[in-house]
Amino acid sequence: MRRGERQESLRRRVSVIGLGRFGSSVARVCSELGYDVTAVDVDEQRIAEAADYATLAAQANGADEAALLSLGVDRSDVGVVGQGQNLKASVSSTLVLKRIGVPWVIAKAETTLHGEILVKVGADRIVYPERDAGVQVAHSLDIRHAVDYMNLTSTSGVARLAVPAGAAGQTVHEVEASLERASIILIQRGNVLLPHPSADERLHKGDFVLVAGLDEAIDAFADA
Repeated sequence: MRRGERQESLRRRVSVIGLGRFGSSVARVCSELGYDVTAVDVDEQRIAEAADYATLAAQANGADEAALLSLGVDRSDVGVVGQGQNLKASVSSTLVLKRIGVPWVIAKAETTLHGEILVKVGADRIVYPERDAGVQVAHSLDIRHAVDYMNLTSTSGVARLAVPAGAAGQTVHEVEASLERASIILIQRGNVLLPHPSADERLHKGDFVLVAGLDEAIDAFADA
């Protein structure tokens, strides 16, 4: 096997069933990250659009076992089911992916009950894009300068923020001493990541940081 062929064989394979907003976004980003992406949908227009970024884009029923096998979906490392609004299609596709041997299946759900059903038929992970987006928006009402936010509890989370002008030049220790119940867990300086920064590491203008703690403490840091 030549080097190029060996590298190709080592690429992780991802199959995405259903190319709505969620599925197409997952497929596109996976392609950008270097995954070998198979995109499947019954809609011809969606497949035509996916052909621009997917390794293989095929018009097929995501619950058609024979069709998925012919596309090599059974050789995927991960299967993503994006058909959240169609309960029957979502459940059927998840079941078929597990039956043909896809080891890790991530499925989109619209409701908690929908998610419970998907788990029953074999889904390894359930995502709730609309619910999670709503949570992020609600938290961002208080943390207005957050670029990204992940909630941990109803009043705490992890936020990615640009270093505010008032904190530039200060050390991690100086910043954390002025905060209550919040810590800097990572600094992004251009393309360089500094996880678990030392107490004497100084923040620079243009840095981004991950800050974990209470929402009010994160917001106080952002307003510095």
